[in-house]
Amino acid sequence: MLKKLSALLIAFLFTLASATTLAQSANPFLGTWDIDIRQSNFGSAIVPANLSRTYFDHSDETYTYMVITTAQDGSLSGTTARYSYSGEQYSIASFNQDQRAKISYRKIAPTTVEYQVYLDGEVQQIGAKVVAPNYQQLRIIIQFPNSDQEDQILVFNKRD
Repeated sequence: MLKKLSALLIAFLFTLASATTLAQSANPFLGTWDIDIRQSNFGSAIVPANLSRTYFDHSDETYTYMVITTAQDGSLSGTTARYSYSGEQYSIASFNQDQRAKISYRKIAPTTVEYQVYLDGEVQQIGAKVVAPNYQQLRIIIQFPNSDQEDQILVFNKRD
């Protein structure tokens, strides 16, 4: 009886682990990610006190991201957008700016997407987001092609 119970428990745990892996591989970006200030390179930008990103799935091949930034003085800012991996441009809502930027995404590998941010039709930012093979770290590489702003590499850890 104990052997049957142990075998059943092992089978259940294997199934649970497989389902978790499958869910992560479907879209490994989903969930909340917190900045690792020490591992990140903010280029010429001001380093925030905190930064988090959350990605949601709408189950219709569209997603929403929400970024919340806490500045060193404690003030909050944030952006959000609904998007797909089609390359189509979507409006970005910013909590404290009047500019109407747009963003487009393309998936280039199961754990890698590239994106572009536009302002008045001009590319302001290009980048790539890469989830590590263990699904616990997200790296965002950012370039500013029409600016003197230095490139950035931001490192985020998956929140439990």
